[in-house]
Amino acid sequence: MGKPSKYPPGPVTLQCTTGREQFRRVFKPFARQWSQPMLLKLTHQGLGDRVVHSSQITGFATGTLLDPAPKVLLSLGKFNLMLANGELPKTLEQHWKDAQPMRLPNGEVMGPAEMFLAFTGELDLQLPEEREIPMDQEARVSQEFGKWVRMELAKRGVDFVVSDQQRLMQASPVFRELTTGKDLRGELLIEALPAVGEELEMSVEELWDVLGGLIT
Repeated sequence: MGKPSKYPPGPVTLQCTTGREQFRRVFKPFARQWSQPMLLKLTHQGLGDRVVHSSQITGFATGTLLDPAPKVLLSLGKFNLMLANGELPKTLEQHWKDAQPMRLPNGEVMGPAEMFLAFTGELDLQLPEEREIPMDQEARVSQEFGKWVRMELAKRGVDFVVSDQQRLMQASPVFRELTTGKDLRGELLIEALPAVGEELEMSVEELWDVLGGLIT
């Protein structure tokens, strides 16, 4: 890797930065359909080659993989097509039969060429604006938010350990993690915000203000 440039980023660099971020947003939920070991096993057995590695999966999902080798984009594109076409090993079918491939805005499945074009920003995936909790902050944010939720429940006289526990679990299973200090995936926490807001008599926007203060 060469030395950092002394000059401000030009249009190609800026386009690639935008592309990397949009690719991260589609790859993260795609990869999270499996545990990382299972995704590695599926790509290995499906492609017949160990060409996708754990560091690359993490790098794509977090946006920290700046310049991936062409081989990994080729491999992921092929794997994505195999998933869509039901061509992965039947012995592992229970792990992939209900999984969804990455797609273009028109519904077309992304292959190797589309992967490259999307990652470099040459292809606009037209993703809507959405809030999310950065993957590398999920554990800390969910734990701190859970602590805040427990304090708010206690202020309202809610016994989340015994008498009110079942009611909270029926409102949202996420209350189990929030009230026991366990880590929670960002997307699951976001999906549960309406239920949390209803219990605390707060709007989702107010809860996002709390979360925003936790995200660095």
